[in-house]
Amino acid sequence: MDFKAQREIERRLEPWSSALGADRTAYSHHVLRVLGLCDLLWERSPDSEIPPSGREEYLTALAFHDLGIWSAGTMDYLGPSVALAHQWLDEHGQGHHRAAVAQMIEHHHKLRPAGRAISPVEIVRRADLIDVTLGLIAFGIPRRKYRDLLHAFPDAGFHPKLVKMIGGRFLAHPLSPMPMIRL
Repeated sequence: MDFKAQREIERRLEPWSSALGADRTAYSHHVLRVLGLCDLLWERSPDSEIPPSGREEYLTALAFHDLGIWSAGTMDYLGPSVALAHQWLDEHGQGHHRAAVAQMIEHHHKLRPAGRAISPVEIVRRADLIDVTLGLIAFGIPRRKYRDLLHAFPDAGFHPKLVKMIGGRFLAHPLSPMPMIRL
C-alpha cells in the first residue's frame, strides 16, 4: 500500500474527525490495516491489474465500513455506514460504485463466505476478520505480514474499544448483542 492510499483514506475520514474523537487514530489504523490485508489477499489471486489500495470502491467501502458506530452512535451501524459511503461517492462523481461499496459494507461481518475468495466483497470480509481477530483467523496470510501491518499502523486502542462497545451493547440488548452480524 502506498502513501497515496493512506492519504485517500485520511481524506475520507477528515470530515468525521470530531465524531471519531479520541478513537480517530484507532479507527484510521484499523481501516489501513484492513486495506493492507485486502492487498495481501488480492495478491494471491488478482482479479485486476490494480490492487485494492488503488481502487475507489475499496478505499470508500473501507473508510466508511464501521464509521456508523460513531456517526450514528449505534452498534447497528451497517445502514448508516452505507449511507455515508454513498454520500461520499455521489459528492465525488463516483456514484457508479454505489452497489459494490454497499455490498462490501453490508457483508463485511457475514459469518459465511460472501462469494468466491477473489471477489471484492469476500476480500473485504476476510481482511476485516483477520484484523478483528488480531490475525488468529488468517486465511493463509503469514503472521509476520500481519505483524508488519500492526507495526506500521498500531492498534491505538482499537481492539479494547471494540470489546468495550460490544460488551456495552450486550448489557443493554442481551437478545441482540451484535446486530451487525449477518449469516
